[in-house]
Amino acid sequence: MRTFSDQNQPTLFSIMLNMRADNSESLEYRVRRICDSFGPVQHTTTSPTWKEFRAYNWKLTSEQFQKGFLLLDEFDQQDPSLADRTSLHASWKFKFVEPRTGRVLSGQEDLPMIDFRLGPGSSLNFGAFRGASVYAWFLFPFEDPTAEDFRDYVARFQKELVFKFSHKHWRLWRFSRDEWRPRRFVPSWYC
Repeated sequence: MRTFSDQNQPTLFSIMLNMRADNSESLEYRVRRICDSFGPVQHTTTSPTWKEFRAYNWKLTSEQFQKGFLLLDEFDQQDPSLADRTSLHASWKFKFVEPRTGRVLSGQEDLPMIDFRLGPGSSLNFGAFRGASVYAWFLFPFEDPTAEDFRDYVARFQKELVFKFSHKHWRLWRFSRDEWRPRRFVPSWYC
């Protein structure tokens, strides 16, 4: 990633505690420990469709993020049955660069928003709880997904990643009627 993006460090660190309609002593203990470490709850997330859902969120600095891993270990030792309730997140919002020159590729100013937490453009999200997960949204700034320069760029980029692209998840985004609209397609070079 480092050679293909303009960001080497995450742009957002956070910790989330999923309260999910449960006020057990173990969860209340977690709220107190996180507040002691990172201050009062900064944001509460609820769901309009699932009335029992409630999650507390805190933004962290990079130093606090390291302390967050210690809290996860402490919580897992205290009550392993609640391991999926607390999670750490590191998120990158970035623009693609040409690795040979280091220049940002043009056409990345007005891209659609896929991840509401980070805004428009490409993003990569790492989550740690009961294991680790990565979510990636890559918005390549190429007009034609069949063009040779696009295929070459994606092939070079794929070699840097620890996961593989799937032919099932490609979208061609077009700006129409004052909004971005996706259309699913399978790149011809996957066939």
